[in-house]
Amino acid sequence: MKNTFLIIITAVIIGLTFYYFKNIYGWMEFRKNTDTPVQFLNKTVTKREDYIKDSLKISAQLKALLLQHEDFFNSSEYFDGTDIIIDTIIYSPDFNKLGVLVLTKNPTSRQLMPTENTLWYYNATSYLGTRQGDSISLSRLGPDFTNSTDQQEQSNYIREACFRTFVSKDTTKKYAYKYNLNDIRFWTCTVWQKIEEDKVKKREFEEEKIKHPENIYEPPKQ
Repeated sequence: MKNTFLIIITAVIIGLTFYYFKNIYGWMEFRKNTDTPVQFLNKTVTKREDYIKDSLKISAQLKALLLQHEDFFNSSEYFDGTDIIIDTIIYSPDFNKLGVLVLTKNPTSRQLMPTENTLWYYNATSYLGTRQGDSISLSRLGPDFTNSTDQQEQSNYIREACFRTFVSKDTTKKYAYKYNLNDIRFWTCTVWQKIEEDKVKKREFEEEKIKHPENIYEPPKQ
């Protein structure tokens, strides 16, 4: 009788645990969306000198956005003394598409509520790039992480998000992220189509600003 009772209790606990991870914690979905299969890992590596050149080009573009307080750098916390750190660049096999993980380094005095006993804090985001001749066109991707006083910790956060858990929960949508950035299949997914469509929309928006500025509303920068 005692053994039967223990078996029933054990079965109930296992059942509740499975239900929790499947329907509440999201373990089944998390496992589905985590870790690129080994056979699809992107192993493309560029020459060191080319990597450095691309890093400098990308840093210059991001610095220009920062000084204009545009895109990821909309906040007034960014200023000409903000350091931009290219954490990682991932390349497509033909080197014409890139994924860029970016960190920023700011003095804690720029924080709304400055962290005590430390000098610096770090934010992180990611961009996608397309190569056009000698230039690289950047599009913001995300996700964003802010206010870490540990550079390596912030680097780990953005890498985890882009390389392990980037896949969308709902991959049925047209522009859903079906693959992580370190997946070789990422370079042919629909996100690149969306980038091109967004570029067209941006050009149209800029043209409308020039021709009919009265029709344009832009939210104030922070």
